[in-house]
Amino acid sequence: MKITIFGSASGIPEKGKSQTCIGVEVGEKMILLDVGEGSASSIAGDGIDVDKIEKIFISHTHADHFIGLPRLLQYFKWKKRRKPLEVYLPSKHIEAVEKFLPFLYIFKERFEFEYKFLPLSDKEFFVFENLKMKMFPTKHLQKYRKYAELYGVETTSYGYLIEEIANNGVEAKKFLFSSDLHSVDEVKNYLDGLNLLVIECAHIEIEDIIDVVSDFDISEIVLTHVSPDKNIMPMVEYARAKFDMNINLAYDGMKIEV
Repeated sequence: MKITIFGSASGIPEKGKSQTCIGVEVGEKMILLDVGEGSASSIAGDGIDVDKIEKIFISHTHADHFIGLPRLLQYFKWKKRRKPLEVYLPSKHIEAVEKFLPFLYIFKERFEFEYKFLPLSDKEFFVFENLKMKMFPTKHLQKYRKYAELYGVETTSYGYLIEEIANNGVEAKKFLFSSDLHSVDEVKNYLDGLNLLVIECAHIEIEDIIDVVSDFDISEIVLTHVSPDKNIMPMVEYARAKFDMNINLAYDGMKIEV
């Protein structure tokens, strides 16, 4: 399993950085986890064959996790994609997205590939034959509950727990991407046996992350979605020295073999 961080920025725009987008590659297939602003440019710059990307998952529709989707669809069209594409997102938002795209002059009839929007599932399922995913709920959107009924929006966001199965299940590689969290405790039940943890550091504090993850034997920890006004390097150095933690900061184009 190969992980590429196409976008590592927080919701605050930064020069030269794209917002949240992670590619997970197994064999000749890839999925994307979130597509924030600039995702298409990062993917284009990486030189990836767009037909390799088979499915896209959107944890929630905050702009820095979703707004790159229209441009990505246009990029696929320009690259003459032919393969069908599945895009998974919160069920209440599918109709709104389907109505929104034509106002950007994205018309399905002009595309030479089929794309369809499907609801996220909170059940464990196989993305591919050897790639299993569980999307776990987080409380990142709970502050919007008073608007939920008025605007018909979701108040549950999701993180991603992904497992590559090998040798009939004897060997497995586990990767967790938190997406946005309300509390680091929301990932605590999924940390055991992880090979890679990519965790956001905009809505939670690095001190809380270190306090929780130091109890687990995680091969590599990558901090992403770091707000530009946060200086987290002193705590990163502390975690390395105190707990011998393999902890690093994400950057656009970062590649990790799991």
